[in-house]
Amino acid sequence: MASPIASVYAKLLDREYQREIFGDLPGFVRKGLGYIARCPFHDDVMPTMVIYGERPEYFCFACSTRGDWIRYLTEGRGKTFHEALAVLERAAGCETSGYTEDQWEHELSRCQTLETSMSTYVATLWSKPGEDVLHYLYDRGYATGEVKGMALGCFPGQDETLKELLVDDPGGPGVVIPYRDGSGRLMGLMFRDIGSRGPESYAPLTTLEGLTDVPFLLYRSRGQHDVILVEGLLDSLLLDQLRLKPVMGIGAGGLSEGMLRTATDSGSRHFILALGNGDRRRSHTISAIKLAIDAGLAVSVLPISPRYKDIDEFIRQTCLDHYRALLKKAIPGREWLAAYA
Repeated sequence: MASPIASVYAKLLDREYQREIFGDLPGFVRKGLGYIARCPFHDDVMPTMVIYGERPEYFCFACSTRGDWIRYLTEGRGKTFHEALAVLERAAGCETSGYTEDQWEHELSRCQTLETSMSTYVATLWSKPGEDVLHYLYDRGYATGEVKGMALGCFPGQDETLKELLVDDPGGPGVVIPYRDGSGRLMGLMFRDIGSRGPESYAPLTTLEGLTDVPFLLYRSRGQHDVILVEGLLDSLLLDQLRLKPVMGIGAGGLSEGMLRTATDSGSRHFILALGNGDRRRSHTISAIKLAIDAGLAVSVLPISPRYKDIDEFIRQTCLDHYRALLKKAIPGREWLAAYA
């Protein structure tokens, strides 16, 4: 179940609430996807605080102060936890239904631990120990810019920092994929085994607390009416890098009612299925169409040629123009069921 504070943060991020909560800091200005300002937690003479644009967090490069918006309101504005939470709830126009200070501290600690570890994994990917994983990504057809844009990492082995969160030691090199909640907070890590194929090659590296009903990359597609649904996490990241249409990943288990509900709560109303070919993927496509129709939502299917396993393979073996053309050929869900189910 998704954390209630994630919904509050998501609503506020969509209206750029950073301007309201941090806008009075000296030096506050837009910088790239986020903002910078002079840090209020030390004697700052130039903007050293980064205020992220896609997630409710900040970090100071000078004094290393970091946190989320509740921490800023408590430590920077002198409010209690409940006062800070009330400020955010009123601004978002929704409540968190009994969200406690212990829950918040637990989630913030988890998020910061994962961010620290993910930074190490990203650095490892671009160093000598990450060569095999990097070559695997290049062999898949990904360019250097795409790999960097996907923010992928390499798991080097047992990590003492994450020992309380790790599901299991994978026992070999693989790709680390960050899994963020609906507000962009890093709440879990997935592992892609480079030595195997198929859905079994993906496995949770850490526990996925609060992410069961959260489609992968939801935070990147909030508020978008039309969204492509794909199976693989790397497939999702590739389509996200291409930026032609918003995308979410649903994993090898197919679309669940919880995921559909979370996606619709974020504003999506038309789901374009690109789950690929083969008996298992066809079965998941049929199930997803029926779920969407029963919920009164629009749904269509991208007719990927049977010669390609999935959308990732289609794009890598054709070209971007073919992908653009495919998007214009989406078949309404009811028609697809009548022809292919």
